[in-house]
Amino acid sequence: MENQTPSPEILPEALPLVEAIRTASKGGALATLKSLEKEFPDLDISVLIEGSGAADLKKMEGSEDVYFFSDLSMTEAYAIHLFRIGEKDPVRLIAETVRDESRIYPRPTPAATFSDPPFSLGARALEEALGRMTLRPDAADIKRTYASNGALYLYSDRFLGAAHADALAEWLEVGVRENP
Repeated sequence: MENQTPSPEILPEALPLVEAIRTASKGGALATLKSLEKEFPDLDISVLIEGSGAADLKKMEGSEDVYFFSDLSMTEAYAIHLFRIGEKDPVRLIAETVRDESRIYPRPTPAATFSDPPFSLGARALEEALGRMTLRPDAADIKRTYASNGALYLYSDRFLGAAHADALAEWLEVGVRENP
């Protein structure tokens, strides 16, 4: 099957930007406004991207940068994880991810998740973020529960009750393994 491209014509002067964003997305990364400005210093990046005609390009504005991705090769959910990582606020990253898991699925999130890619927080960084989380009013809804094997799970009490989160953490961590 041939590679399908969006049907509208891409504005020729925007093509290098469109391709740079698509290439970053294929490689599992977001393109940032700062990186695009370095790569293409003579172009008006935002104007060209918005007028490019490439419907697959998506934009996310943060406090650290503006981020772009192509939904031809990256899901919005993954892009959001990368966006949160790019914003360099591990407490917010953890809290928003836990809220998503609690709201969408609903289930608690193993704290160990944040040690794995794409998050890749080291043990010390994770411990520090969890410690700071208890001091931040914007993360007051994030609660902890432990499975019987000691594994830490996090949940948002906006979307999960304590008893439900406790039971799910125990099931996910211990019950599933003991009931093949």
